[in-house]
Amino acid sequence: MSQQSAMQLKMVLPPAPWTRGFEDGRVGIPGVSWECNFGVENAPERFVASQAYDVGENGVRRLAISHLGGSPAVALPVYFGRELMQRNLLVRRDSNLHHPSDLAGKRVGSHLGPGSGTGGAVLMMLEQAYGVPLHEIEWHLGDPTSLPVNRMGLDLRPAPLDEEPTFAMLSRGDVDALIITGGPRYFSLLGCDKIDEALARYTDLRPLIEEPGVMADAYRRTRLYPITDVVVVRPDLPQIDPALPPRLVDAFARANALASEYRGADEEAMARREIELLGEDPHQCGLGENEIHNLATWIDFLYRLGAIDRAFDPAELFVPSTRP
Repeated sequence: MSQQSAMQLKMVLPPAPWTRGFEDGRVGIPGVSWECNFGVENAPERFVASQAYDVGENGVRRLAISHLGGSPAVALPVYFGRELMQRNLLVRRDSNLHHPSDLAGKRVGSHLGPGSGTGGAVLMMLEQAYGVPLHEIEWHLGDPTSLPVNRMGLDLRPAPLDEEPTFAMLSRGDVDALIITGGPRYFSLLGCDKIDEALARYTDLRPLIEEPGVMADAYRRTRLYPITDVVVVRPDLPQIDPALPPRLVDAFARANALASEYRGADEEAMARREIELLGEDPHQCGLGENEIHNLATWIDFLYRLGAIDRAFDPAELFVPSTRP
């Protein structure tokens, strides 16, 4: 935006079709201008970068810990990177494992910790969508001691903190399945993401769940499309301008609505295919029934896992003026 403005913001946003409206100036807020950093692709790195910005992202677990410690609500109901967290399990191509229920009594590895966004959310989906008894699995995870309390009594064992050595663990047969990070939104359902990049390097591996219809059925049954990350604002911004947070939510919603105009033909086909399979478009801003359900389920799981001290109403994380 080029006009003189009363407030100027620094934002770190993912380089994605649903944020491009901010980049090219098609989305604006009267009286507000901004400088956007679109150069940080990976969410955890954006979390760190966001600490020096007015608007960015953070993980729900981090926000929950801060909230329970008395920090003010800083979240906005905007979700850049929801993932289905089901394609994230890899097995060897010659494995006799073909369904999450086959994991009972097996060994699952990852460089990710049990309380991380992807690591924990995959465990949650195994439990919630497929009824997998998590306590019957031998978990080889990055820094298992990162959980303050192991409330579930899981069999947690250490694994390398770097991703590459864990692929070797799976290829050698040291573990039976591996959890890795994937891509957001429709990529998490249909592919063309980091998981496919890994499979191109490790041709002896395949996803445990390969059929989009299986994942879509899990969504229709559970309504779970995990929300592990949310947009956040600098803690003092709601006090400086109480009207700003809902105006930001509206701006992000308008940018999200323009996403199809920034997608190529193949990616747009994927976005439409996801809506067809799920029966709705889950990628909306706001705190509706679906978003509250997903956030409450994740917060409850984090508590039962031992990652946070107690469960609570997820609306408490959000700036009051953005709540229903």
